[in-house]
Amino acid sequence: MRQRVQFPPPRLIPFFIDVNHVMKILEFAKDIGKLKRTKRIGWVNYNVPSSESVAEHSFRVAMLAMVLAPSFKVNQNKAVKMALVHDVGEAVVGDIVKQFGKKKHPDIKNIKKREEDAFIKIFSTIDGKEYIKLYKEYETMRTKEARFVKQIDRLEFMIQAQEYEKEHRVTFPVEFYEWSSIIMKDKRLKKLLEEIESLRKK
Repeated sequence: MRQRVQFPPPRLIPFFIDVNHVMKILEFAKDIGKLKRTKRIGWVNYNVPSSESVAEHSFRVAMLAMVLAPSFKVNQNKAVKMALVHDVGEAVVGDIVKQFGKKKHPDIKNIKKREEDAFIKIFSTIDGKEYIKLYKEYETMRTKEARFVKQIDRLEFMIQAQEYEKEHRVTFPVEFYEWSSIIMKDKRLKKLLEEIESLRKK
């Protein structure tokens, strides 16, 4: 008679989170949820109907970073995280146009400080030191991932501009495109920008 094989019972992995931690997670979720309702002010200023939110913008920046990172030989995981969090401070401060073409907002230093303070406050709720570090890295542009994501951020902006021009028959200032060309340092991304420019003319 064949002996029946006895398998050990499945190992149960306990998952304990104290009430305080649960409340912090919910507070964090509530804070970042505001990004879904925070409109990108640049589009609002040009009366674009049903303009995108900051969350929608960040989502596409992250998706573009994800698919392009391997080709640009940057850390994909790091770039995607950076793209997802780069505008989180706007959940508190709002989306403010800090620069139009070469002209900077007169209070740009204070605005950036407020955004950083807001970002740190939001992520301190969940002990998000990793993300605070990524945000500061992005702002200072001191790594190749930060420079990559900055260019992808602008690329997404230009894709959205072209889409709105076609959908709503609006025309955005030439400064949108001129300044984007200055920000784009990589030749391959400049090529993408040129393609967007050609689509505008069709």
